[in-house]
Formats: sequence, C-alpha cells, structure tokens
Amino acid sequence: MVTVAAGGGGAVWLTRRTRTTGGPAAARPTRTVVLHAALTGGQRATGTAHERGARLAVAAHNARAGAPFALALRTVDDGGVPERARDAAREVAGDSAVLAVIGPTTEATARAASSVYAAASLPMVVVSVDIDAARLSTADLRTLCATRPPGTYRHLPLLDYLHRVRPVTRTAVLEDRRAGATANKLARDLSEVPPGRGRGGRTTVHPVAADTADFGPVVAAALATGPQAIVYAGTSPDRGAACARALADAGFTGPRMTIEPVMRPLFLTEAGRAAEGWLFEAPYTRAQSAGSRAAAGFTAAHRRRYGTDPAPWAAETYDAVGLVSRTIADLGGGDDVMPGQIAERLFRLTYDGVAKQIRFLDGAGHQLLGEKAGFLYRVEEDGFRYLGRHDELPDGGTGAGGVSPSGRAP
Repeated sequence: MVTVAAGGGGAVWLTRRTRTTGGPAAARPTRTVVLHAALTGGQRATGTAHERGARLAVAAHNARAGAPFALALRTVDDGGVPERARDAAREVAGDSAVLAVIGPTTEATARAASSVYAAASLPMVVVSVDIDAARLSTADLRTLCATRPPGTYRHLPLLDYLHRVRPVTRTAVLEDRRAGATANKLARDLSEVPPGRGRGGRTTVHPVAADTADFGPVVAAALATGPQAIVYAGTSPDRGAACARALADAGFTGPRMTIEPVMRPLFLTEAGRAAEGWLFEAPYTRAQSAGSRAAAGFTAAHRRRYGTDPAPWAAETYDAVGLVSRTIADLGGGDDVMPGQIAERLFRLTYDGVAKQIRFLDGAGHQLLGEKAGFLYRVEEDGFRYLGRHDELPDGGTGAGGVSPSGRAP
C-alpha cells in the first residue's frame, strides 16, 4: 500500500462548464478527468464548492515543475436532474480521452449516471453523495469510489464523543419516526453498542410519533430514565429545534447530539437560545478551522482566489482530485494508462488529504475506512463551530472548546 500526502498529489485544471484546458506546462502530456456536477439548479452551492476545490487542486498540481503530466478537466453540468445526468454520463463515456470522473453531486444524479460509467469502466469518484442513501453498492459497481463515509457510519462520531470525550453510561435516544429508516438505524446502532459499554453503559430509545410536533411528553419520558446524554435521531431541522426547546424547558444541560441533516440555519432560528451547546456529526471538514498545515494552505489559496472561506465539500473535492492524480502517477502516467486500471489501483492507495485520510477496505466492496472520517460541530453564539475530526478530540476533556464536564456550555 502506498501512502501519499495532499501536497504531493495531482489535480485538475478546472474550467467553467464544458471547456477543457491544461496546466501552465503545455509541453507535458495531458491526462483528462471530468467533473460531473450540479453547477446550476438547487444544488448549485455544493456544485460550486466542488468546482472551486478542483480548481485549486489543479493549480497546485500544474504549478509543480516536476509533475510528469498536466491534467485537464472537462466539466459537465446536470443541474441536479437525473435525466440530464444520464445523458451527460453517456456523452462523457463516449470520450476515449477521459480517465476518471469526479461526481456527480446528488444521490439521484449519482444513481442515474453510475451504471453508464460502470459500463465504460470509468472510475466515478463521488465526494458528497451518501452511497447508502443513494442505494449504490461498491460491490456491484466496481468503478464506484466513495470518499465520503456511508450513512451507516454516522453514529460513530456520536458514540466516540459519548464514550471517550464526554464519557457517559446512560444515553437516551429520541427516535423521530418521521425520519424513517435513518432514525431507526441510528437508534439501533446506539442501542446495540451504547456509549460506555465497557462501564455498564445502556441506551434507552423513545419513539416520537411522525404526526406530533410536541416533544414535551417524549422528553419527559426520556428524562425519567436518568440519562446523562440525549441524542435526537432525526433529519428535520425544525423538529430537531422542537426537541431542543423541550429539553431546555425541562432543564436538561448534558450533551445533546444529532446528525448533519439537522445542522441547518433553520435549526438555529427555530431553537433560539435552546440551540446553544448542541453537537452535530458531519461528513465534511471546515478547512479554515482545522489547524493543519495542509488545511491552512488550502484555505489561504481559496481566500486568495475566491475572496471567501471554503464551503463544505470544497476540501473533499480537492482531495478526490489529488487521489485520482496520484493514482495516474502511480500507474506511470503514460499514454497506456486506462480508466479500468485507475479504478482498480486507487483503492490500493492511502491518501493523506486536506480533509482526512482516504483509505479503503481490502476486498470486493472496497469501502472507505470510515472510522476516522467523521467530524463534530457545536452550536456557539448562533453559529456552528467546528470542533475537529471526532477521533482527534482529547480523551475526557473539553475538546476544542468543548462542553464542560457539568454539561453546561462554558
């Protein structure tokens, strides 16, 4: 297995929409990669983050005097529409110069494009798509590469925090039935392996009816079990806010946690002061707050070029481009490198990126090793403050400005 760092990986020279361009060293051979994204439509913000991350990655790669090849990237915009995604994938698959694809942006467009790319043996490296939610399997789609941890791993940052950072032995999960299988899976995971398991830890689960907006009775029932921590298992920002208000009204100040779909401005608005101190898992970093040299360099480059901090998924796209570039280099970077070779080789690499280390399980499924790929945020002063990658928070302490042992925000 080869380990490489983000600073040494390749990237793609990304241009708007359908243009293709190479790096500053035109004499070098060019290898082509496609960014397939929602650059217009309702998911444009995420698509733009993908685009900016890739632009910065290519600038870093093509500026390296010793890079054996330049990369060119064609962009295709599906607007977040599955039918357009399928048509775009067919067009891309017909271009023999393309070695790999980054994207698409959404679950629906990834589903629509995946079989087309698989049939063409083109690596499809998805960055922001939860392949579990998209019902895509890396075991069935041999060229599918997911650099985001699957949704089945979303409980791990919560579990780690409550087991190691803020150790508890009594956890209550409020399972919002409106969130269906997502809530049920989270509740089940935290019940089967409860925080503090080795210390007699236990988890109680308290269902919240899908048709109720009143969390008061369920909160009262949960608090009657004497929990030290509460987890809202749901996906709704406004219902999460209702849970936060009910807990605040009941005077509960211990750790209160939930998952990324709830982490929206609406939660802050609807919860008001009750939002303070809530913790959220998320599958993306905040490079401007991460503190590593690679993250600082990426953030500085992003600010210089775009005049703003990186948005979610920009750093992850930068890393995806680097992974593909490094794989091409690992294969020699010559004219004889084929997409199918890249699809096979990239799963053998360990890539130390800006956001996280990218490494895959051995075997047919080649799933991302997700135990150290989740991040934690906490509400502070009407905003979501980045705490860090969950496994890097210190044992038994407050983390990066974390909640104090009393359960009250400092």
